[in-house]
Amino acid sequence: MSSQQPLHASPATTITTLQLQTEDSMGNEIDTIEARITSMLTLLQSEYGVLQRMVYKNKNQHRRCFYFQRLLKVRRDLRLLQSAKVEELVTSCVLVIKGDRPKQKLHHLESLKRRKHSSGKHNFMERLLGVACLLTEMAEPILKAATEMSVLFARTFFMGFSVTLMALLARLRVLVQQILLDVVSLFNMVSSLSKKKQSIKITSDGVEVVCATKFYASRL
Repeated sequence: MSSQQPLHASPATTITTLQLQTEDSMGNEIDTIEARITSMLTLLQSEYGVLQRMVYKNKNQHRRCFYFQRLLKVRRDLRLLQSAKVEELVTSCVLVIKGDRPKQKLHHLESLKRRKHSSGKHNFMERLLGVACLLTEMAEPILKAATEMSVLFARTFFMGFSVTLMALLARLRVLVQQILLDVVSLFNMVSSLSKKKQSIKITSDGVEVVCATKFYASRL
């Protein structure tokens, strides 16, 4: 009876297995980032609501104070971030990375080829870059506002007001930094993916069409 020869995986099989493992790992990472950003944005919206109420209730008493002006700058930045529709941009990035919806993926990749001067509006990557810049710039006003509030706290003036706002600013600082990290990760993933030639299969009326697109984007 002849002895059985050991089975060896071919290089092609090994490469395919590694690619599948990499895709699964990236898919899990994308799901985690998407869920985390969605959760963080919900918390940020809640904190913005608290800050809005605090500013509204205390503006007559504190509006001429320097620390209150700092709080107004923080509120302004949060309002700008809210108007940027970050969740919509995150959804666009996830569609491109995961490729679950080929038509939407093709649409978003094709939009990267158009610049503002030609189409009249920014594509989703340019908007995401703007969000990252805004999040970066938000750190300084939050820290300056916290510094001013700590001085007020040290003087034991308006203790309830100062303690509440110091805690609020601390939470905002953490949320903004975490969202910034995830936004940068998404931007770099899409940027890296868009540098490669993409072949996308789209089925329309029973006809399968293969579309190819390529775009070179910068990294953060």
